[in-house]
Amino acid sequence: MTETVKILIADDSEMMRLVMKRLFTKYVVSPNISETRNLPDTINYLKEKAIDFLLLDINMPQGDSNPDTIREILTIQPDIKICMFSGNDKDLLEQDFLAAGAVGFVQKDEKMGDSLQQVINSVFN
Repeated sequence: MTETVKILIADDSEMMRLVMKRLFTKYVVSPNISETRNLPDTINYLKEKAIDFLLLDINMPQGDSNPDTIREILTIQPDIKICMFSGNDKDLLEQDFLAAGAVGFVQKDEKMGDSLQQVINSVFN
């Protein structure tokens, strides 16, 4: 993909945002990366700016993400690709989020770089 990919990382942890920014820079050509720290700011950001890819943490201050959150975001930006990002058990949650319209689920663990790369490859290649 040659055009700039607009990415929003929505996570309350500054460290996780930094790690994921580095991974996106490694896996995506010329990413334009923005950040939000809570769910209300994320929704407001998406109402104002078009984004290609959203990495969305499930547990954040001022509201946790759930499958209804995915449906709400897709009504705001129907073409956005949403990937869930969580320390919660992927096996318990992934299917509900995918059924709601998410394109992937990255578990916060030692394999998250590989998982993110797989999701990016499936979305942009």
